Amino acid sequence: MAVTFSKHGGLNDEAWKTIDTELSMVIQDTDTEKNKDDELVKALYNVKTSKKFGEKQGSMTEFGNFVEVAEGDNAIQDDVQMGFSKLIEHTQFIKGFTCTREAKDDGEIDMMKIAAANFVRAYKRSRAQFASDCLVAEGKTFLYGGKSYDKTTGDGKGLFATDHPGKRVGVPTQSNVFTNAFGENATMLYKLANKGRNFKNQSGNVMGYTFDTIVIPGNAPALEDLIKRILHSEQIVGSNFNDINTQKDGWKLIVDHRWENTETKVPYILISSEALKELNAGVFYDRVPLDVANEVDINSRNLKWSGYTRFSAGFYDWRAFIMGGAQVGTNLT
Repeated sequence: MAVTFSKHGGLNDEAWKTIDTELSMVIQDTDTEKNKDDELVKALYNVKTSKKFGEKQGSMTEFGNFVEVAEGDNAIQDDVQMGFSKLIEHTQFIKGFTCTREAKDDGEIDMMKIAAANFVRAYKRSRAQFASDCLVAEGKTFLYGGKSYDKTTGDGKGLFATDHPGKRVGVPTQSNVFTNAFGENATMLYKLANKGRNFKNQSGNVMGYTFDTIVIPGNAPALEDLIKRILHSEQIVGSNFNDINTQKDGWKLIVDHRWENTETKVPYILISSEALKELNAGVFYDRVPLDVANEVDINSRNLKWSGYTRFSAGFYDWRAFIMGGAQVGTNLT
Protein backbone atom coordinates (compact mmCIF):
# COMPACT_ATOMS: atom_id res chain seq x y z
CA MET A 1 0.00 0.00 0.00
CA ALA A 2 1.10 3.55 -0.55
CA VAL A 3 -0.37 6.49 1.34
CA THR A 4 -1.66 9.27 -0.89
CA PHE A 5 -1.35 12.85 0.29
CA SER A 6 -4.02 15.28 -0.86
CA LYS A 7 -2.91 18.87 -0.36
CA HIS A 8 -5.51 21.15 1.19
CA GLY A 9 -5.36 24.84 1.90
CA GLY A 10 -4.13 26.40 5.10
CA LEU A 11 -0.49 25.32 5.10
CA ASN A 12 0.77 28.79 4.28
CA ASP A 13 1.08 29.04 8.05
CA GLU A 14 4.85 29.20 8.55
CA ALA A 15 4.51 27.81 12.06
CA TRP A 16 3.46 24.39 10.72
CA LYS A 17 5.42 23.98 7.47
CA THR A 18 8.45 22.14 8.87
CA ILE A 19 6.42 19.94 11.20
CA ASP A 20 3.98 19.09 8.41
CA THR A 21 6.88 17.75 6.35
CA GLU A 22 8.24 15.71 9.24
CA LEU A 23 4.87 14.17 10.06
CA SER A 24 4.25 13.33 6.40
CA MET A 25 7.57 11.46 6.32
CA VAL A 26 6.59 9.53 9.47
CA ILE A 27 3.28 8.53 7.86
CA GLN A 28 5.06 7.34 4.69
CA ASP A 29 7.69 5.40 6.65
CA THR A 30 5.06 3.71 8.83
CA ASP A 31 3.10 2.72 5.74
CA THR A 32 6.10 0.87 4.29
CA GLU A 33 6.89 -1.01 7.51
CA LYS A 34 6.14 -4.73 7.60
CA ASN A 35 3.09 -5.34 9.71
CA LYS A 36 1.32 -8.45 11.06
CA ASP A 37 -2.02 -6.93 10.11
CA ASP A 38 -0.99 -6.62 6.45
CA GLU A 39 0.25 -10.21 6.47
CA LEU A 40 -3.00 -11.46 8.02
CA VAL A 41 -5.14 -9.97 5.25
CA LYS A 42 -2.85 -11.46 2.58
CA ALA A 43 -3.00 -14.88 4.27
CA LEU A 44 -6.81 -15.01 4.44
CA TYR A 45 -7.82 -13.45 1.12
CA ASN A 46 -6.88 -12.70 -2.43
CA VAL A 47 -5.98 -9.01 -2.08
CA LYS A 48 -6.88 -6.94 -5.13
CA THR A 49 -7.46 -3.35 -6.20
CA SER A 50 -10.63 -1.97 -7.76
CA LYS A 51 -11.65 1.08 -9.78
CA LYS A 52 -15.41 0.57 -9.51
CA PHE A 53 -18.11 1.02 -6.86
CA GLY A 54 -18.05 -2.75 -6.45
CA GLU A 55 -16.90 -5.95 -8.11
CA LYS A 56 -19.19 -8.65 -9.46
CA GLN A 57 -18.18 -12.20 -10.33
CA GLY A 58 -20.37 -14.68 -12.17
CA SER A 59 -19.94 -18.37 -12.93
CA MET A 60 -21.06 -21.07 -15.30
CA THR A 61 -22.04 -24.69 -14.78
CA GLU A 62 -19.90 -27.35 -16.46
CA PHE A 63 -20.51 -29.95 -19.13
CA GLY A 64 -21.09 -33.50 -17.99
CA ASN A 65 -18.57 -36.27 -18.67
CA PHE A 66 -18.01 -37.72 -22.14
CA VAL A 67 -19.87 -41.03 -22.62
CA GLU A 68 -19.67 -43.75 -25.24
CA VAL A 69 -22.04 -43.72 -28.21
CA ALA A 70 -22.57 -46.40 -30.86
CA GLU A 71 -20.71 -46.14 -34.15
CA GLY A 72 -22.33 -43.62 -36.43
CA ASP A 73 -24.56 -42.13 -33.70
CA ASN A 74 -24.76 -38.41 -33.06
CA ALA A 75 -23.01 -36.75 -30.15
CA ILE A 76 -25.04 -36.41 -26.96
CA GLN A 77 -25.90 -32.75 -26.68
CA ASP A 78 -24.99 -30.92 -23.51
CA ASP A 79 -25.11 -27.31 -22.43
CA VAL A 80 -23.89 -24.95 -19.75
CA GLN A 81 -26.02 -22.64 -17.65
CA MET A 82 -25.43 -19.40 -15.84
CA GLY A 83 -24.24 -20.19 -12.32
CA PHE A 84 -24.35 -18.11 -9.18
CA SER A 85 -23.05 -14.53 -9.11
CA LYS A 86 -22.07 -12.14 -6.35
CA LEU A 87 -21.53 -8.37 -6.09
CA ILE A 88 -19.15 -7.05 -3.43
CA GLU A 89 -19.60 -3.32 -2.81
CA HIS A 90 -16.92 -1.09 -1.30
CA THR A 91 -17.40 0.97 1.86
CA GLN A 92 -15.76 4.28 2.81
CA PHE A 93 -14.11 4.84 6.18
CA ILE A 94 -12.81 8.19 7.51
CA LYS A 95 -10.82 9.09 10.62
CA GLY A 96 -8.91 12.17 11.77
CA PHE A 97 -6.53 13.45 14.43
CA THR A 98 -5.32 16.85 15.56
CA CYS A 99 -1.94 18.32 16.46
CA THR A 100 -2.58 21.31 18.70
CA ARG A 101 -0.82 24.63 18.29
CA GLU A 102 0.03 24.55 21.98
CA ALA A 103 1.84 21.21 21.56
CA LYS A 104 3.76 22.70 18.64
CA ASP A 105 4.74 25.78 20.64
CA ASP A 106 5.94 23.54 23.48
CA GLY A 107 8.11 21.50 21.12
CA GLU A 108 6.22 18.23 21.53
CA ILE A 109 7.15 17.04 18.03
CA ASP A 110 7.93 13.50 19.20
CA MET A 111 4.38 13.09 20.52
CA MET A 112 3.04 14.31 17.18
CA LYS A 113 5.20 11.76 15.35
CA ILE A 114 3.86 8.99 17.58
CA ALA A 115 0.32 10.11 16.78
CA ALA A 116 1.06 10.15 13.04
CA ALA A 117 2.53 6.63 13.15
CA ASN A 118 -0.40 5.37 15.21
CA PHE A 119 -2.77 6.85 12.64
CA VAL A 120 -1.35 4.60 9.91
CA ARG A 121 -1.29 1.59 12.22
CA ALA A 122 -4.96 2.21 13.01
CA TYR A 123 -5.68 2.06 9.29
CA LYS A 124 -3.81 -1.23 8.92
CA ARG A 125 -5.49 -2.61 12.02
CA SER A 126 -8.90 -1.62 10.64
CA ARG A 127 -8.28 -3.50 7.38
CA ALA A 128 -7.21 -6.60 9.29
CA GLN A 129 -10.09 -6.43 11.77
CA PHE A 130 -12.63 -5.99 8.97
CA ALA A 131 -11.11 -8.91 7.06
CA SER A 132 -11.03 -11.15 10.14
CA ASP A 133 -14.55 -10.28 11.29
CA CYS A 134 -15.86 -10.98 7.81
CA LEU A 135 -14.28 -14.43 7.65
CA VAL A 136 -14.87 -15.83 11.13
CA ALA A 137 -18.49 -14.81 11.77
CA GLU A 138 -21.20 -17.43 11.52
CA GLY A 139 -24.35 -16.52 9.61
CA LYS A 140 -25.10 -14.26 6.65
CA THR A 141 -23.75 -11.05 8.16
CA PHE A 142 -20.89 -9.87 10.36
CA LEU A 143 -20.43 -6.90 12.66
CA TYR A 144 -17.68 -4.31 12.37
CA GLY A 145 -17.71 -1.04 14.26
CA GLY A 146 -21.25 -1.72 15.45
CA LYS A 147 -22.61 -2.00 11.89
CA SER A 148 -23.76 -5.09 10.01
CA TYR A 149 -22.19 -6.14 6.70
CA ASP A 150 -23.09 -8.85 4.19
CA LYS A 151 -21.06 -12.07 4.01
CA THR A 152 -23.17 -14.24 1.74
CA THR A 153 -21.71 -16.08 -1.23
CA GLY A 154 -23.09 -16.31 -4.76
CA ASP A 155 -25.69 -18.89 -3.74
CA GLY A 156 -27.30 -16.47 -1.25
CA LYS A 157 -26.22 -18.51 1.77
CA GLY A 158 -23.79 -17.40 4.43
CA LEU A 159 -20.16 -18.36 3.81
CA PHE A 160 -20.59 -21.17 6.36
CA ALA A 161 -23.90 -22.96 5.81
CA THR A 162 -25.36 -26.45 6.05
CA ASP A 163 -27.38 -26.16 2.82
CA HIS A 164 -25.31 -24.76 -0.02
CA PRO A 165 -27.30 -25.64 -3.16
CA GLY A 166 -26.11 -26.81 -6.56
CA LYS A 167 -27.24 -25.16 -9.77
CA ARG A 168 -28.08 -28.20 -11.86
CA VAL A 169 -31.07 -30.37 -11.01
CA GLY A 170 -30.13 -33.30 -8.81
CA VAL A 171 -27.04 -31.77 -7.20
CA PRO A 172 -27.50 -32.24 -3.43
CA THR A 173 -27.03 -29.48 -0.89
CA GLN A 174 -23.67 -29.43 0.90
CA SER A 175 -22.42 -28.29 4.28
CA ASN A 176 -19.12 -26.58 5.11
CA VAL A 177 -19.88 -25.81 8.76
CA PHE A 178 -19.51 -28.44 11.48
CA THR A 179 -20.10 -28.41 15.22
CA ASN A 180 -17.34 -30.93 15.97
CA ALA A 181 -14.61 -29.69 18.29
CA PHE A 182 -11.04 -30.08 17.06
CA GLY A 183 -10.41 -32.85 19.58
CA GLU A 184 -7.14 -34.08 21.06
CA ASN A 185 -5.53 -35.42 17.88
CA ALA A 186 -5.59 -35.06 14.10
CA THR A 187 -8.68 -37.23 13.50
CA MET A 188 -11.14 -34.39 12.95
CA LEU A 189 -8.57 -32.46 10.94
CA TYR A 190 -8.23 -35.11 8.26
CA LYS A 191 -11.96 -35.92 8.31
CA LEU A 192 -12.83 -32.32 7.50
CA ALA A 193 -10.03 -32.08 4.95
CA ASN A 194 -11.51 -35.13 3.25
CA LYS A 195 -14.96 -33.51 3.24
CA GLY A 196 -13.43 -30.48 1.57
CA ARG A 197 -11.64 -32.54 -1.05
CA ASN A 198 -15.00 -34.07 -2.01
CA PHE A 199 -16.94 -30.81 -2.29
CA LYS A 200 -18.90 -30.76 -5.55
CA ASN A 201 -19.17 -27.79 -7.89
CA GLN A 202 -22.47 -26.35 -9.15
CA SER A 203 -22.75 -29.14 -11.73
CA GLY A 204 -22.20 -31.89 -9.17
CA ASN A 205 -18.60 -32.78 -10.06
CA VAL A 206 -16.11 -33.47 -7.25
CA MET A 207 -13.51 -30.68 -7.18
CA GLY A 208 -10.67 -32.45 -5.39
CA TYR A 209 -9.06 -29.46 -3.69
CA THR A 210 -6.45 -29.98 -0.97
CA PHE A 211 -7.02 -28.12 2.28
CA ASP A 212 -3.73 -26.88 3.68
CA THR A 213 -4.34 -23.92 6.02
CA ILE A 214 -5.70 -23.83 9.57
CA VAL A 215 -6.95 -20.56 11.09
CA ILE A 216 -7.57 -20.32 14.84
CA PRO A 217 -8.40 -17.49 17.25
CA GLY A 218 -5.56 -15.61 18.89
CA ASN A 219 -6.76 -16.51 22.39
CA ALA A 220 -6.75 -20.31 22.09
CA PRO A 221 -3.32 -21.31 23.47
CA ALA A 222 -4.18 -24.97 24.15
CA LEU A 223 -5.46 -25.50 20.61
CA GLU A 224 -2.49 -23.61 19.20
CA ASP A 225 -0.08 -25.85 21.10
CA LEU A 226 -1.87 -29.03 20.01
CA ILE A 227 -1.91 -28.06 16.34
CA LYS A 228 1.77 -27.12 16.38
CA ARG A 229 2.58 -30.56 17.82
CA ILE A 230 0.41 -32.25 15.19
CA LEU A 231 2.06 -30.33 12.37
CA HIS A 232 5.63 -31.00 13.44
CA SER A 233 5.68 -34.35 15.29
CA GLU A 234 7.19 -37.32 13.51
CA GLN A 235 4.68 -39.75 15.03
CA ILE A 236 0.96 -39.55 15.75
CA VAL A 237 0.23 -37.07 18.53
CA GLY A 238 -1.47 -38.58 21.60
CA SER A 239 -0.70 -42.15 20.56
CA ASN A 240 1.85 -44.80 21.55
CA PHE A 241 1.71 -46.35 18.10
CA ASN A 242 4.99 -46.48 16.23
CA ASP A 243 3.48 -44.96 13.11
CA ILE A 244 4.01 -41.96 10.86
CA ASN A 245 2.18 -38.68 11.33
CA THR A 246 0.36 -38.22 8.01
CA GLN A 247 -0.42 -34.56 8.78
CA LYS A 248 3.20 -33.51 9.41
CA ASP A 249 4.26 -30.49 7.33
CA GLY A 250 1.05 -30.64 5.31
CA TRP A 251 -0.55 -27.58 6.87
CA LYS A 252 0.10 -23.91 7.52
CA LEU A 253 -1.15 -22.53 10.85
CA ILE A 254 -2.46 -18.96 11.01
CA VAL A 255 -3.09 -17.61 14.50
CA ASP A 256 -5.51 -14.77 13.80
CA HIS A 257 -4.60 -12.11 16.38
CA ARG A 258 -7.73 -10.15 15.43
CA TRP A 259 -10.05 -13.08 16.18
CA GLU A 260 -11.04 -13.29 19.84
CA ASN A 261 -13.17 -16.29 20.69
CA THR A 262 -15.75 -15.76 23.44
CA GLU A 263 -17.41 -19.19 23.31
CA THR A 264 -16.61 -22.23 25.46
CA LYS A 265 -16.02 -24.35 22.36
CA VAL A 266 -13.16 -23.04 20.21
CA PRO A 267 -14.00 -22.66 16.51
CA TYR A 268 -11.42 -23.17 13.77
CA ILE A 269 -11.35 -22.68 10.01
CA LEU A 270 -9.71 -24.75 7.27
CA ILE A 271 -8.79 -23.14 3.95
CA SER A 272 -7.70 -24.57 0.63
CA SER A 273 -5.16 -22.06 -0.72
CA GLU A 274 -5.55 -23.74 -4.11
CA ALA A 275 -9.33 -23.25 -4.17
CA LEU A 276 -8.99 -19.76 -2.71
CA LYS A 277 -7.01 -18.64 -5.75
CA GLU A 278 -8.56 -20.75 -8.52
CA LEU A 279 -12.15 -19.93 -7.54
CA ASN A 280 -11.30 -16.38 -6.44
CA ALA A 281 -13.30 -17.54 -3.45
CA GLY A 282 -12.49 -14.82 -0.91
CA VAL A 283 -11.36 -11.34 -1.92
CA PHE A 284 -10.27 -8.22 -0.07
CA TYR A 285 -10.52 -5.14 -2.28
CA ASP A 286 -8.51 -1.96 -1.72
CA ARG A 287 -10.68 0.52 -3.60
CA VAL A 288 -8.91 3.60 -2.20
CA PRO A 289 -5.79 3.10 -0.07
CA LEU A 290 -5.27 5.54 2.77
CA ASP A 291 -5.63 9.10 1.42
CA VAL A 292 -4.36 11.70 3.89
CA ALA A 293 -5.03 15.43 3.86
CA ASN A 294 -4.36 18.19 6.37
CA GLU A 295 -5.00 21.85 6.97
CA VAL A 296 -4.54 24.51 9.63
CA ASP A 297 -7.79 25.43 11.32
CA ILE A 298 -7.95 29.25 11.27
CA ASN A 299 -10.02 29.35 14.45
CA SER A 300 -7.93 27.09 16.69
CA ARG A 301 -4.60 27.28 14.75
CA ASN A 302 -4.38 23.51 15.17
CA LEU A 303 -3.08 21.24 12.42
CA LYS A 304 -5.89 18.82 11.54
CA TRP A 305 -5.35 15.55 9.68
CA SER A 306 -7.99 13.49 7.90
CA GLY A 307 -7.63 9.97 6.50
CA TYR A 308 -10.02 8.57 3.89
CA THR A 309 -10.13 5.00 2.60
CA ARG A 310 -12.49 2.58 0.85
CA PHE A 311 -12.23 -1.18 1.02
CA SER A 312 -14.36 -4.29 1.12
CA ALA A 313 -14.17 -8.01 1.76
CA GLY A 314 -16.41 -10.84 0.65
CA PHE A 315 -16.81 -14.28 -0.83
CA TYR A 316 -17.71 -15.42 -4.32
CA ASP A 317 -17.49 -19.14 -3.53
CA TRP A 318 -17.67 -21.13 -0.28
CA ARG A 319 -15.75 -24.22 -1.39
CA ALA A 320 -12.38 -22.93 -0.18
CA PHE A 321 -13.54 -22.75 3.45
CA ILE A 322 -14.64 -25.10 6.23
CA MET A 323 -15.52 -24.16 9.80
CA GLY A 324 -15.28 -26.62 12.67
CA GLY A 325 -16.28 -26.09 16.30
CA ALA A 326 -19.21 -23.94 15.16
CA GLN A 327 -22.13 -23.14 17.44
CA VAL A 328 -24.61 -24.24 14.76
CA GLY A 329 -23.90 -26.66 11.93
CA THR A 330 -23.63 -30.27 10.81
CA ASN A 331 -22.35 -32.90 13.22
CA LEU A 332 -19.80 -35.11 11.54
CA THR A 333 -19.60 -38.68 12.85
